[in-house]
Amino acid sequence: MAPGKLAKRRASIIVLIVFLFAPGLVFSQAEGEEDIITFSARRMESVIAKGKEKTILIGNAVVNTGGMEIKADRIELSGEDYNDVLCSGSVAVLDSGKGFSLKASKLVYARDTEIGLAEDKVVLEDSKNEVLLKAEWVRFDQKESIVDARIAVQILKEDFAVRSEFARFNRDTEVLQLTGQPVAVTAQGTVSADFMEGKPTAEGLEMTGQVSGTITTKKKEGTSP
Repeated sequence: MAPGKLAKRRASIIVLIVFLFAPGLVFSQAEGEEDIITFSARRMESVIAKGKEKTILIGNAVVNTGGMEIKADRIELSGEDYNDVLCSGSVAVLDSGKGFSLKASKLVYARDTEIGLAEDKVVLEDSKNEVLLKAEWVRFDQKESIVDARIAVQILKEDFAVRSEFARFNRDTEVLQLTGQPVAVTAQGTVSADFMEGKPTAEGLEMTGQVSGTITTKKKEGTSP
């Protein structure tokens, strides 16, 4: 094959473009549609190959899509209309309109379904309900306002804390479901059960299955030890 034809063939398979310091660039999802992605990064790499199109943002990467802002060390946009967002390194998500923020080491987010999967030291803050959630694995659905968490789950609210291995939280109804040896901790003591469900407060949780706990009381003056 002639060198010119070989070079042309290679160019048709993959094109790599690198931009240094490329802030404020815009992807439009499709002609006539309002959904727009804006992004910035220290470096951008774009791969154009049929069925494998993707854009990689490296260094202080920021992507804004819908009402959500996503920051990370590295962000990869791929799929049809750049639907799939893959993030790694110091991931931070903010959706101020929904009172939602999240930090993690890794994140996969689908723009069409508004579903994200975060892993590794995940911290989710729900300012609308004043709830803080920590776990190693978190799946959030922005359309349905559902959060699922697994592995070393901790949920904190005011003077109330609960830990378990699995949790589901409905941000609209503020209903919490806990399984996997859940333990609730309050100023009055601790309670464990097979299953807990209800509002994330000491009085709002209903506990079923094998229930046990401890209660701390104040010692009255003049009583024997």
